[in-house]
Amino acid sequence: MRFGLLLGWAAAASAAYVPGKAFDRFITIWLENQDYTKVVEDNDMKEIAKHGILLTEYHGLTHPSQPNYVASVGGDYFGLNHDEFVQVPTNVSTLVDLLDTKNIDWRGYFEGVPGPGYMGPATHAKDGHQLIYVRKHNPFVSYDSISRNGTRLLKLQSLADFQTDVKNNALPQYAHVSPNMLNDGHDTGLHYATNWTQTFLNPLLDNKQFMEKTLVLLTYDESETYSKPNRIVSVLLGGAVPDKLKGTKDDTLYSHYSILSTVENNWSLPSLGRYDVGANVFAFVAEISGYKNHASDDIAAVNNSLSYPGFLNWNPSEYRPIPPPNLKLVGAGGQGVVDIVKTEWKLAAGDETPYDGSGHLYDGGDGLKSENEPVYKPQAEYTPQGAVRSVRFDA
Repeated sequence: MRFGLLLGWAAAASAAYVPGKAFDRFITIWLENQDYTKVVEDNDMKEIAKHGILLTEYHGLTHPSQPNYVASVGGDYFGLNHDEFVQVPTNVSTLVDLLDTKNIDWRGYFEGVPGPGYMGPATHAKDGHQLIYVRKHNPFVSYDSISRNGTRLLKLQSLADFQTDVKNNALPQYAHVSPNMLNDGHDTGLHYATNWTQTFLNPLLDNKQFMEKTLVLLTYDESETYSKPNRIVSVLLGGAVPDKLKGTKDDTLYSHYSILSTVENNWSLPSLGRYDVGANVFAFVAEISGYKNHASDDIAAVNNSLSYPGFLNWNPSEYRPIPPPNLKLVGAGGQGVVDIVKTEWKLAAGDETPYDGSGHLYDGGDGLKSENEPVYKPQAEYTPQGAVRSVRFDA
């Protein structure tokens, strides 16, 4: 079967096939705006979770939707606290730059886009009113390092292209999937989205060619109730999940930054020098690779309901320049910061940075006080301050 995967990826002449430590392909599928406590009681989600690992302490990073998507590939949301049009300048690198160091193929699949590389804000149904695709659910297009690069931009494709690539065994080794505004539950609801998800996933889970060495992360972007901690349902699925762990729960603290750290760890990639460093790697992957996750935050204290100040915050009093990455950090891949980041930010090597590699989840407070905003310190290697938290899988 591995030979079949090689044949499929051989079609992408410019890409390399790079075996990973725990998986050879990673696909993340995003749903919208539901609280953990509601989703775990949904019958369709219960059925889905039987096939994988339920991550019981996975948290969104802030509200509303867009900053969570942006952070999942860039290692920060840069204070973003809205869903309007944003651009992140070219000196800010992303996961794409990390994958490119090993020529690992990637793509984004977005239901409802009219063609590859579409940069518009949205598409609509035939009635002219119902939104179908929205830019805010595309984590790549807001980064100028992608949207101003034609080769990269053409990798932003439709969900129909995903199905074609499945059929032709031509999926990339990294893929992000965003359903449309109906199927992700944004404009419909919990049961509509989980029913669509099960219908979408079942043929894939039955496809041996697709499943082999594939890890699927099904996640929500954020919770629904802003007044509560931003805890969301996420499930790890696919052939890469050991059979003995299917139907179990993992209580490790994760966030969307764990996507970055896990991918870095699996393929021994460099880091971005931002909040990707220190984010917990998915536990079963860390167990296979021998990586030791950092001691976690006090999970009960994690909120992540408001954005901290930053470059993309639309409140003028909350504006801050883009922080320099910490050029001295070593990420979960065992590598330092990616070369392009070192080059772009070398003149800021002596500047203070909020990225300390601790894995601490910063936020903008609770609306009354903001005691958990990022703290700027001199750039330095991460020094653990406590024992590594043990991992527990519960049946």
